[in-house]
Amino acid sequence: MKPMHLPLELVLNVITCSLPKPNVLLTPSHPITQLLYSFALVCKETRRVANRYLRQHCLYLSSELRLRSLLLTIPTRPDLRSITALFLAPFGETIDDQPTATWVRELFSYTCTTLKRLIIDIPLRSLYPEHDHLGVRNILREGFQRLEQLEEFVSVRDELFLDITWHGDEPAFWRHWPKLRRLALYNPDTHADFWRGVAKNPQLETLVLTRADGLRDVNIKAEYFQRASRPLKVLLINVEDDQVRFGNMRRFAWDAVDPKMKMTIATYNVPLFEEENPIEGCQEYVKTGAEHGTLWDWEGEIIQHPPRIVQQVPSGA
Repeated sequence: MKPMHLPLELVLNVITCSLPKPNVLLTPSHPITQLLYSFALVCKETRRVANRYLRQHCLYLSSELRLRSLLLTIPTRPDLRSITALFLAPFGETIDDQPTATWVRELFSYTCTTLKRLIIDIPLRSLYPEHDHLGVRNILREGFQRLEQLEEFVSVRDELFLDITWHGDEPAFWRHWPKLRRLALYNPDTHADFWRGVAKNPQLETLVLTRADGLRDVNIKAEYFQRASRPLKVLLINVEDDQVRFGNMRRFAWDAVDPKMKMTIATYNVPLFEEENPIEGCQEYVKTGAEHGTLWDWEGEIIQHPPRIVQQVPSGA
């Protein structure tokens, strides 16, 4: 009995019906990744379709080896330059690794015209600038600075700390990306200059801050609305015991600077398993949300404007 061959249209339909939602990034071991890889080996037409979806959903560079393998493949696969979404975690516990930093810069030089969504898990604060004898920070800066098409950025483990001098006065590095609409950072120092920088990013719509410092020390809305008038969603992520409370925040004059409540500031508590480390728990939770594309839709408890004080007119006045 001869084997029955399915019509190509049906096979292609199987591929498209297997796809995740458009904004999902998949690990190499995920069943959908494995399925797409299998279809890439079937025939020319399935390879063309499967490779397109692998580029969209499965660029998960979780090691130096995966990064290097991709770079070695790009010269023979020009289509790999057209990457729109990427997870990048090629370093170990430190960025003191000049070859890997150079490969990151090379990757961004290939993909900077198309890359719109980037999730990184890189220990950017593991190497103080004064100890950076190999110039790793400058190499990474050159790479990240190319990403002018970037619209969505998540840094799981650190803020995007690429200063070449410790506690320098240079603007936050994400200011280099004029098309940035969504930004998520871990443990940033949210001083007054931080919020002024947020205000100067012309397209920014959503800001997610995990375990941020300095939230009690600055009047967020006052700083932001001195330089911007557009709406902004701010989500403050932490475990419940460490979460900032509305009573600890500087909310003076919020009604005056934001009468239409264009900025929403909300707290979002990460659930922890018993004995789970709060830092690792928050990082893994945000990473999962970013990979699944749900992070930007999370809603928390909105921090309200302080109640207006109404002066009582004495009776008989």
